[in-house]
Amino acid sequence: MLQEIELVRQIHGGSISFPEHRRNVFESTMGMSRDDREIAVGDLVFLVVAAFRRHPHISNVLTHISGANWERVEQALRAILDPLAASRELSPLARNIVDLMCADRGVTGRILKPYFRDFLARILSPCLAALLTDHVSFLFLEFELGSRLAEGSSGQ
Repeated sequence: MLQEIELVRQIHGGSISFPEHRRNVFESTMGMSRDDREIAVGDLVFLVVAAFRRHPHISNVLTHISGANWERVEQALRAILDPLAASRELSPLARNIVDLMCADRGVTGRILKPYFRDFLARILSPCLAALLTDHVSFLFLEFELGSRLAEGSSGQ
């Protein structure tokens, strides 16, 4: 993952370089050199938040679980989409959002999971979209493993 993603950690996020572009490139990046084509993590978070707010059901659920505070949703997504983030660094809201992004539980999970993955595929290169999807899936698997280990130790 680190070979494909160039991350400069800053207070408000780093940058992700696009290793390749095909037809899913922003018009504003056409004709730019490969080194100039990058999207700041903050910009990616802004686009994801806008996409989630645009979907009526996802918007409703995220409004509810964030206490109607979309700044918290944005902060949670910034942490989730940071390729160097570990699951232990995520807030309870971020963990809940990761669960919705990856689990096929409930109506919202079955809606949000493909919606998020399709959105990344539309706005990012295929390689970068796959890497970010894998990163979020890995966070989810860490949560699941931790929960199962906790259940196993409490049952003994």
